[in-house]
Formats: sequence, C-alpha cells, structure tokens
Amino acid sequence: TIKGTDISDFILSASFPHGIITEELVCEINLDNSGEDFTNAFKARDTIQFKMDFSDGTTVQFKGEVEEIKAIEGGFFNLKIKGAHFTAQLLDVMVTAEFIGAQISVIKTTLIADHLPDFTSTNVEENETTIDIKFVNKALLDCLIELDIQGDEDTYIDFDKDIHTFKRESKQNLNIHFTPDDSLIQLRGLGTDSAEVRNKITVYGEVGDLPVIHVSEDSASQTTFRTKESVITDNTIIDEAQAKTVGDASQTQLKDPKSQGSVLSLFWTGINPGDKAYVISNPHKIHDLFRIVKFTFRIPEETLEVFFNQERSIPKLFKDRIKKDLAQERIVNPFNMTHSFNFTFDNENKIDGAASADIVV
Repeated sequence: TIKGTDISDFILSASFPHGIITEELVCEINLDNSGEDFTNAFKARDTIQFKMDFSDGTTVQFKGEVEEIKAIEGGFFNLKIKGAHFTAQLLDVMVTAEFIGAQISVIKTTLIADHLPDFTSTNVEENETTIDIKFVNKALLDCLIELDIQGDEDTYIDFDKDIHTFKRESKQNLNIHFTPDDSLIQLRGLGTDSAEVRNKITVYGEVGDLPVIHVSEDSASQTTFRTKESVITDNTIIDEAQAKTVGDASQTQLKDPKSQGSVLSLFWTGINPGDKAYVISNPHKIHDLFRIVKFTFRIPEETLEVFFNQERSIPKLFKDRIKKDLAQERIVNPFNMTHSFNFTFDNENKIDGAASADIVV
C-alpha cells in the first residue's frame, strides 16, 4: 500500500529491502498507471508498506516513505516510485556532542532520545564498554555506525521505528536456512573477495620535524594475494613503537579477504538483519553460517535476495586508533547555537545601540 491505498493489482515490478544501518535501503515500485488511477495521488513522505506472510498476509516486511515519483513510458502510462526505509531519516539529523567515559549502549540511547523523538531504543542491548568520543556536525546515522565499530555491534531499525543493537554475529536464526532442496534458487558469488585486502601497511607519524615511519607486512598474505599496499598518515604518532602498533593492528584487520556474496531464495518470513543463517550447497562445498546484512523481496517473482558478510571483529588496537581520530575533533558549537555575533573592540559598527545601552566601549 501507499498512503493506505492498495496498489497490489497494479504493480509491474517492485523490490523491498531491509538491512543493517550501513546498507542502502531504497524500495522501487513500477506501477501501471494506464488508467491514470494514480496520477497526482501520491506525494513525498507518504507511507509505503509491503506485507507478506504464509497465512493472512498481515506481516509487515517493509515500511518507509515516498521520496521520488516519476512518470515513464511516454508520460502517464507507468509510474516509477522510490521510497526510503526509516533508516534514511538518520541522515537528516546532525549531531554535535561529546561523551567521556560513557558506556556505548548509553551513548546510543542518549542520542536516540535527544535527536529522534519518533524513534525508540527498546532493543538496544547493553554494552558495558566505556569510551571517550566526540561528534562534530556528524549525521546521526554515521554516529551510530561509529559506535557499532567501537562496540563490535550491528544495528537495524524495525518497522515500528525501534532501534535494535546487538553484538555482531551473536544472533543465530536456525529457522532460516538456504538449501537446494528447500528454498535456495541460486548462489550469487558467495565466497571471499580479495579486492579490499591490504598486506603492506605504511604508517607515517611525526616528532618535531622528524618523520616516524613503520611498515607492517604479512608475507603469507602477499604470497597468496600479491602485495597490496595502504598508507596511514597520523601526526599524533610520535615514535616507532606506536607506529608499529597501529600498522600491525591495521594489517590484522585487512590481510585476509572477507566472506561475502548473496543467494537468491524463495520468500522467507521471520528473517532479521544481522541474523546468522545456514547456507548449504554440497556441489560448492558450502556448509556454514553466514551473517545477513541485507535482504530484498522482489515481486512478481516472489523471490528473496539475501546478502551476506562475515566480518572479523575489529582488533582492540585498531579501534583505539579510530577512537583517537574521533577524539581529536574540536567542537566549535557545543551549545548548538543558531547564530553568531562577532565583533572587534575597535569597531562599534556591529553593536546594536538599543540592546547595548548599558555597555560602555
């Protein structure tokens, strides 16, 4: 439905995604408008809702808002409608805040309460890790992603605008499985991707006018994937030991490829972002749990494309470097002022006479 109007009989094709907050969650609907039933019927921010289950069809599988409406095929025959899941709204909220010695879960619930009055944080699981962190004019979505990195967590937003956060790879969903004799239609490149492998990390720091340099390498990774380089420049690195720590931590994170890819399946219900589900394909020698980062319902095909990504937990020292980078940002507007009034004491032109009657210059 769009704006409460049932459009199911007019859909030519459609896709409805859901996933963790790092994923793009845009639905697309191609609508038959040959009878002009929907000309000027919808507008931006109208609610889009897709329901599907195996009983009465009342289970919500996508909910968001209209963002774009275009007439195609000569003007009025078809409508192409794009909508965004509620996650996109977090890009429109900017945050300037600082937290010192605060639990990650407390920071998240505080940000949600302060900046998202229409959202709730009932399912933000406790994370007792304490950090110091600053956000300077940063989109709220990016703030939550940074906190997920610090806490080794995943976050997604459900269709009631409640935010779920939990330890990454902690949710096994044994009710969902993708096997050839059940729901699996096609494997789509499920495996490892070496494109982002980096096995030679050069770190540059500085002490006075002298450079600090350290190179961290992994010969086994270089033999397997060839030498693939990356450079880190950080002027807060002031000695060789510190440079080695940063380089080694980064290399540990990047030297091996991550398992990723997707499968095409029949529809499933009860699937959630961040779940780990079994993929089994004997011909491909695959029998493992994979972390679901996104899934997309497609109609009229009645198929589900599921995207996986198995991520290694970020080493503590690598997180420390991220935390240090964030801590160096300077907050220039800590009180969220909307205007500034700057003048020099040798120039009275900007001084409002009536408002400054009691001030002697």
